Amino acid sequence: MIAAWALIVGGLVRVVGEVLEILAGGHTAVSSGIAGGALILVMIGFGGLWPEARGNRLARLAIIMIGLGALGFAGIAAWSISMGTLPMGVVAQMPVFIAIALVTLIGAMALAVWLITSSSYPVWIGIVMSISIAMSLVSSFVAFPALVQPLIDLVMALTFIQLGLSMRERRKTGTRL
Repeated sequence: MIAAWALIVGGLVRVVGEVLEILAGGHTAVSSGIAGGALILVMIGFGGLWPEARGNRLARLAIIMIGLGALGFAGIAAWSISMGTLPMGVVAQMPVFIAIALVTLIGAMALAVWLITSSSYPVWIGIVMSISIAMSLVSSFVAFPALVQPLIDLVMALTFIQLGLSMRERRKTGTRL
């Protein structure tokens, strides 16, 4: 149940960070710190899917890669804050950012396939989550209007919340794989 709550709270915290980013007109030290904290919670939440993933290599790959990506991006957020909150265009050109983005993208696609083919969770969560993660990564490299990235990340945060609610409901009713 802790993992489900970690996804729910992580998603809510991410929503707060994205709203702050929208209000500020761009990312700030506060919104970056909030995003980093939210990613740690989301990583804990995805770890809670491990018992259901134990019989599926793709699901295990997804959980590991999403977890590594979340941890990596949280680290980058902390580093960026320590450097005076670097512009996203600068951070996105760093080889470590590109590597973490690739790991996260592969994890998101694996997660989507697993969630879509699994009878455990609503299919739409896998579809919307993978598209929003991919779009969030793309928006780090492409010059979208300032409002686009936070809106994409809001959608992603809502899918984290929904996955957490679905996980919580499954655990509450005793439906486990």
